[in-house]
Amino acid sequence: MGTIKKDKGLDNTLKVMKQGYLYTANQRQRLGADNIFETRALGGKRVVVINGKEAAELFYDNDKTERSGTLPKRLVNTLFGKGAIHTTTGKKHIDRKALFMSLMTENNLQHLRELTRNHWYMNTHKMEQMDQINIYRESIVQLTKIGTKWAGVQAPEEKIEDIATDMDIMIDSFKGLGSAFKGYKESVNARKRVEDWLEEQIIETRKGKIFPPEGTALYEFAHWEDYQGNPMDSRLCAIDLMNTFRPLIAINRFVSFGLLAMHEHPISKEKIKTDDDYAYMFSQEVRRFYPFVPFLPGKAKTDIEFKGHKIEKDTMMVIDIYGTMHDEKVFENPDEFYPERFKEWDGSPFDLIPQGGGDYYTNHRCAGEWMTIIIMEETMKYFAERITYDVPEQDLTVDLNSIPGYVNSGFIIENVQENIDRK
Repeated sequence: MGTIKKDKGLDNTLKVMKQGYLYTANQRQRLGADNIFETRALGGKRVVVINGKEAAELFYDNDKTERSGTLPKRLVNTLFGKGAIHTTTGKKHIDRKALFMSLMTENNLQHLRELTRNHWYMNTHKMEQMDQINIYRESIVQLTKIGTKWAGVQAPEEKIEDIATDMDIMIDSFKGLGSAFKGYKESVNARKRVEDWLEEQIIETRKGKIFPPEGTALYEFAHWEDYQGNPMDSRLCAIDLMNTFRPLIAINRFVSFGLLAMHEHPISKEKIKTDDDYAYMFSQEVRRFYPFVPFLPGKAKTDIEFKGHKIEKDTMMVIDIYGTMHDEKVFENPDEFYPERFKEWDGSPFDLIPQGGGDYYTNHRCAGEWMTIIIMEETMKYFAERITYDVPEQDLTVDLNSIPGYVNSGFIIENVQENIDRK
């Protein structure tokens, strides 16, 4: 067995935070390491970092890798919630994951497509009256409306801005990587406000005081029983309910990235207008190309061999998400934005992994991934086909040293007008 090359240091967490999405690539290049190296982080813990398609196959093999208990507690407290499905394993995880997946019916997904299409179109008049629109901010408000409506949650118009802000604060907490970052208390408070609001609706649904439509997330979660016939604790139920639409709100990052891609590759915008399949390919390439989740933790369930190296049982492992999708062995010319690469894509669950990999039902792959693609398709079609707009001078940099990734300006547009052919 070969010796795993090491990034020396007692605790490299600060280095990870400073280098962001590029940390793993930088270390592999510096160490001359191929798809695996060792570091210390999160309080000096030994961590083996792996990347590539074979790494994803290993990481998402439930017989070899354990996910439960590996997420940093501060990240659980802010982003996912205590006891959330992301922190479970085994029968409990499969049972609750089946509840999430039961929402992914053809009719429910079609409803989401129609909601997305209609909400953006109905927002056109508002944007026409605005001097400038920050797409990052505007999309998080619209996605909050879409996500809560789809979930059957009652979200008064006057509360939408506050809910959207709290959700964005929670999502942004990923930048702390479990450390005592400056905004931790703010993120915890934001989560508490949203959990309180959703738990009240769970309780009111169970009491028969509010009546969400059957088939919506609120209805199904409030009435669900586990494999032992027990209803879910109302607080935990609120946490998992939030996790049905929180990932949709995080798509605001992909929306601003998508408009950036259309701006920098104008031919893509024209292809979206003329090719029915192109919005899908374009959306997938946005998800692959731009920074979203940097890496995810796990733990070796048993002694593992990977690339001629031994990873001992109980060793903490990290899968390099961003690095895998920018590995030339996985995607040809990975640093080129090329949507057509998905024209003949085989749909592998181990190469395009911006929201996790493996099987939807038994693994930790995000149940909302199909929903992400639907929302991205309809949103990109809206901006390409339904309106015209100008892009003023601004900072369009995407800083790969910052987690989570953003377009620095948020992507600002102006002079929005409905695109109507009056000839």
